[in-house]
Parts: sequence; structure tokens; C-alpha cells
Amino acid sequence: MTRATAMLPAPNLTGRARRGLLWAHRWLGLLGGIVVVLIGLTGSFIVFYREIDAALNPALYTPAGREREATLSEVMRAAAAADPAPIATILAPDRTWPVWVVIHAHETAKGRYPNRWTTMVDPSNGKVLGRRDYINAFSLKVYRLHYTLLLYEWWGKELVGVAGFMLLGLAMSGVILWWPRPGRFWRSVSVRKDVSLLRFVFDVHGTAGFWALLALTVISMTGVGIIFPDVVPPIVGLVSQPTADPSPRIEAPPPTGTPPLSPDAIMRSAQAAKPGMAVAMLSPPTETRNTWRVQFRAAGADPAVRARGAIWLDPWSGAVVHDRTSAAMSMGDRYLAEQLWIHNGATFGLIGRLLVFATGFAPLALFISGAIMWLKKRPGRIRTGQRV
Repeated sequence: MTRATAMLPAPNLTGRARRGLLWAHRWLGLLGGIVVVLIGLTGSFIVFYREIDAALNPALYTPAGREREATLSEVMRAAAAADPAPIATILAPDRTWPVWVVIHAHETAKGRYPNRWTTMVDPSNGKVLGRRDYINAFSLKVYRLHYTLLLYEWWGKELVGVAGFMLLGLAMSGVILWWPRPGRFWRSVSVRKDVSLLRFVFDVHGTAGFWALLALTVISMTGVGIIFPDVVPPIVGLVSQPTADPSPRIEAPPPTGTPPLSPDAIMRSAQAAKPGMAVAMLSPPTETRNTWRVQFRAAGADPAVRARGAIWLDPWSGAVVHDRTSAAMSMGDRYLAEQLWIHNGATFGLIGRLLVFATGFAPLALFISGAIMWLKKRPGRIRTGQRV
């Protein structure tokens, strides 16, 4: 913060307008605070949920050797033998999960959270390390708590999106109410010693709100975009027009009985199509999409960014049907594809993830300090002999 910024005049609010904004800020925080705090704390957890999951389940994520001898075809056969349910997605080994993770789509009742099980396959020998109920594993349950409040069937995801809007409102109203008088900026963003408890709480509230403001704003904006995917594209389109995320089909498939390429051949076609990138995830053809979807990330990139872009391949010829990797996307498309990684900090590497992890605790500090000030009714009536 520069000296010039510190000298910016406070927003010109009348007494009535300021009291109205304070009332809205206070009650929005008190009524929605518990949900925002829960989302913040679980958000901190899931920044590192894959690492936590691997640490809690070493038997599932420890291959017998470092070599990757098992082919994709062998991995899929081993997974299918362990679980006959259709394979929805296959995660390639990386530094965090150094095994093949095969996700099976089990039958799901209408309106319920998708029922997914996983089979872990050792890349060194093709043997199954174990399988489990994916959505009810501890780490993934915390992920679901963050994403849907475990209320998927009762508009839980939408409620999380509304909480994102609330967080934006709290951030904006909070900075207006906090804005210091000229010359008092640094005093307004620090916690002072030798003051009353109420003054200390007031300082904590203002300081935590200021230093977390930018991160909370970015996290809430990207969170809203993830929950409500139709909201952001029109806004992004003002700068760069995004295109619809496709699910391409082969409209004129070969005659019935023509054998598709093996998974290994599909893998070779994908690697040949994008030689400078690493295959991160593969999704076999489905009833609605008769193409292979292969997602990539840069070779050697942090696996926290699970994938950046995808191509769709003809399962009979291996030809690229559609390219949606970074080089083929507009700036708007790239932003929309990057939202999740901005949201969890992975776009900015380990430092970004640590920043998001720490920011997840800010709503807790703000809620507790705000509640204490509310219990005192009028925090502005601090009359102490200490420096203010």
C-alpha cells in the first residue's frame, strides 16, 4: 500500500447511509457467517486434500516400484475385474497420487450425488492396490461438504453459491465501513498492544478483513463462477468471447462391428497429438459421447493443477475430433477453464495454495470478532484512555 493510496479519502457516506450499511453488514455476517466459516475451513482443507488423502491411506497410494510397466489396457482390465461398473475417468499417476486411479460410475438414484467408486492400480505391475467408495472417503467427504454442504439433494450446491455472493457483499461493505481517515492507514491494518479487549477485537476484525480482502474477493468470485457456470461467461464475453464446452460425437461412425482402437493405441495417439504435454486424465466413450476425452497438463507441472485443456479422439481411428487445449482456446475460454485452479490457488503454485489455505481461516476470525462486537451492541462507543 503506497502513501498515496493511504491518503485516499474515505467513501462519502451520510450518517444514515453508514448506519444502514453497518446494519446490513452486521446481520449478513451474523446470519450467514456459520455457512461462510464452514466453507472457509473446508476450503483450507481441500487445498491439500489429495496430499492428506495419500497420507491417510498409504496402502492405496504406494506402488511396489518406481517403474511404470503396466499399460493403460492392463490397468483398465485390472480395474474392471475388481469393479465391473463402467469406467468414467482414469487418473494417470503423478507426484501426489503415484498410482492409476480408476473412477467407476455406479448406478445413482435420480437427484442424488453421483455414486462413484475408485480402484487404485499399481503402475509398476498392474495389480490392484484397493478399491473404495470414493464419495464417502474422509477427504472427499470434506470436499463434498465444501461444495454442497452435504445437502446435494436439497440445493446444497446452490446454497454454497449464494454464500459466495454473501462473502462478496461482506467484503465490499466491510472495506467501505473500515476505510480509515487520512494518515491512519497503518494504524487501521495492525493489531495494537496494551489496549482494551474490545479495542483488540476491533483491530483483529479490521486487520483480518483488510489483509484477506483481495484473496477472499477472488475466491468468492471464482467460487460463484464454478457453482453458477452460466453467470460468468457473459461477463467474460465483454473482454473475450468464450465458446461452449463441447461433448463431441462421431456423427457417422464406421459400420457396426468395426473394432475400436485399444486404450494403449488411444494413449499413443494422444501423446503424439500433444508431444510437449503429459496425459493427466482419460475418459472412455459413453452412451452420449462416443469419443475419448484426454486431458493434459504441462510436462513436469505441479499436479495440483490437475489438467489444462483436453482433446477428443475418434475411438476407431485415433484422430483428433476437437482440440480444447490452451493454444486453441480464446482468452475467455482459458479463464473459465482456469477458475478452479485460481479458486484453490494452484495457478500460482505452492505459494498460491498456502495463501488460499491461510485465507480460509479469515472468515472464522471475522465471524468471532464480529460477534463479540455485536454483543457489545455498539463497538464505536469505545472510550478508553489508550491510543486510537
